[in-house]
Amino acid sequence: GLMNYAFSLPNNSAEFRYSTHEATEECHHTQMFQEFVNRSGQDVKGGTLLFRMLAPVLPLFAKWVPFGFFYGVLAGEEPIDHVQKSILRAGDDMHPLLQRIMQIHVAEEARHIGFAHQYLEHKAPRLKRGERFVLSLLVPVIMRWLCNEILVPSKRAQRDMGIPEDVMKQVYWDAPESKKFLRDLFGDVRMLAENTGMMNPVSRRVWRAMGIDGRASRFRSEPASAAA
Repeated sequence: GLMNYAFSLPNNSAEFRYSTHEATEECHHTQMFQEFVNRSGQDVKGGTLLFRMLAPVLPLFAKWVPFGFFYGVLAGEEPIDHVQKSILRAGDDMHPLLQRIMQIHVAEEARHIGFAHQYLEHKAPRLKRGERFVLSLLVPVIMRWLCNEILVPSKRAQRDMGIPEDVMKQVYWDAPESKKFLRDLFGDVRMLAENTGMMNPVSRRVWRAMGIDGRASRFRSEPASAAA
């Protein structure tokens, strides 16, 4: 999707350079993750059926609605970035290979997330009032949907790993600690939504309905305890 977007841009544009870099790095990430999975011995089947069916269509939005597409980019990157930073900050013992993979991923995702933030803030003033309002309602829905796709194990993965149904419900996202964790994931995105005019009385209700409302971060990567 990013390469399709890049090919529609001038070769000397910042968007072209970013898209080329991100496509390259995401390919490396996929190889890195897959190699780790292969060595784990666990047969991982991937995302949900719905997501796998929609995946071929999603890249087309890069050309049709690039502003919304880059919010989608953040929806796929911000939650796992937040989780990995929290784990690395905690300093708990873990397998050194997993720790190194997280360090590499966080470092390289910083460029992708940073560009998406800058792109959206730069393009936001050009939106028409109607476009801005519709997108303001879609952004929290996209964020919650892709967050679930990234973080919540599929039914197949749940069965393979033997996770009881009551544990799944508590962790995703019924327990009070889980609800707070879910809100914390989107502090940076709420800050961006404020900066790009995506927050209004109606959209705030959608954020709340999605369970991802709360105070916006004061700066990118603000620790969750401070942004709670």
